[in-house]
Amino acid sequence: MGAQLSDAAYAQPPIVPKNLALALILIACITMGLASFVITLRTYVRLTMKKSAKGWGWDDTFAVLGYGAFLTSSIFAVKAAFYGLGTPDAKLNQFLMVRCAEYMLYSQILYGLSMPFVKASVVFTLLRFTTQKKYRWTLYVMQFIASVMAIIGILASLLYCRPVQGYWNPLLGKCGNFMVVVNIGYAWTAVGIVTDWCCAILPWFVVRKLQMSKRSKVTIIIILGLGAVASTATIVRAPYLKYYLVQENRLYWNGHISIWCILESGIGIIAASLPALRSLFIKYLESTRYGSGNKSTSSKSGYVKRQGSALRTIGGSNYSSSMPLDTLDSLGKGHRPKMSNGKWKRLEDDSSSKDIIFQERTINIESESLSDVEAGVSHKKHEKFAI
Repeated sequence: MGAQLSDAAYAQPPIVPKNLALALILIACITMGLASFVITLRTYVRLTMKKSAKGWGWDDTFAVLGYGAFLTSSIFAVKAAFYGLGTPDAKLNQFLMVRCAEYMLYSQILYGLSMPFVKASVVFTLLRFTTQKKYRWTLYVMQFIASVMAIIGILASLLYCRPVQGYWNPLLGKCGNFMVVVNIGYAWTAVGIVTDWCCAILPWFVVRKLQMSKRSKVTIIIILGLGAVASTATIVRAPYLKYYLVQENRLYWNGHISIWCILESGIGIIAASLPALRSLFIKYLESTRYGSGNKSTSSKSGYVKRQGSALRTIGGSNYSSSMPLDTLDSLGKGHRPKMSNGKWKRLEDDSSSKDIIFQERTINIESESLSDVEAGVSHKKHEKFAI
């Protein structure tokens, strides 16, 4: 009988999602699209901007793994929506419910797998900013607790029915007390909220003592604290866990749970990737600020040219404002060469200034390396020389 029920369920055509089911599909597609875009940018930054972005790290590996699990989980949730997830029982039959329950289980397990990876990405990002043992061990403990709860939740879902196929096909196995699974779900939710807020608050303690500008500190704290936004989805989802136990319209109420699970994972992945994209944003801002119209140019022949310079005349002869670098003496003073038989002749000392007028200028150059900006530390280098 169980095999016949499975054959009939797989022969059942999908329905047209409406209302909540349609909203679930749209939210899932938008979230998957945004997360995919951000992960692509993160991968590009880490692989192509190695010097400024510090190269590929464990936080990037965990972010990609979490994204893969999230993407697969969302796909199964969308597939379940075509077989009854988010749809009232009155519009479904037993065969659709069997297919929907199977895809729901796959989605929930993969969601449970994605969250500890996303959390690990945030944790290892914070570890880049601190070397203090008390903060590092706090992060390790949070990651350990979150991982243990995820493993317990996944095992509870897989062991609830024996064999596992009994979860979606009651004729193929026997299931235990589902209240145990629900209680684990509440504990898992509580741990997720606490660890999310710890990861959001901890950056303030980590960054406040670093040697960097106040603006850089605020920026890093805000970016790293965005992980708390994901906990909002966890908080909103918590009241819906009780609908796991209802008998009527169970798939409809589970649609709400799936939506918030998708948002929690997707927002977490996006928030965890924003710190890695700072190098890309800074590079873009620098390119727009110092465009081609503002860049100083230099020729390959060793001449330094002042922008917007024109040909000037001294003693009836035209010369450009560009100056050979070898005319600088040990004090950094530049001497204009004078004409002799139609050729320029280098002046030997400052006494020759009676034949030609020269200028002495002091130029201050302030530079800041992109790697320092990525780390949020402001190290400015000042150089001063005379021309």
